[in-house]
Amino acid sequence: MSWFSRVTIRARNEAELRQLRALCGRPYAQHQALWTLFDRLQGEEQPFLFRQMAGDANDELCFLMVSDDPPETGRDWWRVETKPYQPELREGQRLRFNVCLNPTRTERLARGRGKRQDYVMSRLHQLQVQEARRAVERQRIIHEELPLWLAGRAASRGFELESCLVDRFDVLRFPKGEHTVTLSVAEFSGELRVVDPERLSDVLRRGMGHGQSFGLGLLLLKPR
Repeated sequence: MSWFSRVTIRARNEAELRQLRALCGRPYAQHQALWTLFDRLQGEEQPFLFRQMAGDANDELCFLMVSDDPPETGRDWWRVETKPYQPELREGQRLRFNVCLNPTRTERLARGRGKRQDYVMSRLHQLQVQEARRAVERQRIIHEELPLWLAGRAASRGFELESCLVDRFDVLRFPKGEHTVTLSVAEFSGELRVVDPERLSDVLRRGMGHGQSFGLGLLLLKPR
């Protein structure tokens, strides 16, 4: 059994507000903080997916999580609401979806080796776009090619897309230890049709794509 949780961190004083602000815009720090809700050691397999959602006030952060174990907290300024997560899917079912992913593509190198690259930057380089048209072509790639990129990955994950939009595309830069991580994030939404309920259920529990330590890969579904 998996668990679906809503975790709200609301600061009640200046000290807690400083801690909360230290998490804002820092996905890996959020990941480390949420890890403390589980009886697992750092370095073990990540037992949860998470995604930051919009909070109701400036002094709070809100996260949705899917986890192998129910989260716990001893911090009285963290509110954790949890319920069992057992998605009931059927073949042919149509649902609305939303997911944030890191779009990448593999570029072939010498001797047949491949290297994973940021999709948008890789395509701009491949197309050799002139600087004057770079911004326009970047938008075309985001809104025309990225939905096709996701569609190409859907079948192996038990669904097919009926409609898909890119609602947001950002390039995030944030610290991870002594390094700075640069990560492109596309937020996709639309409608999908269930092709393989068992495989899609596994995706809902395990996530999809890269960057799950940075709050990506949690597929959210709603009835149409």
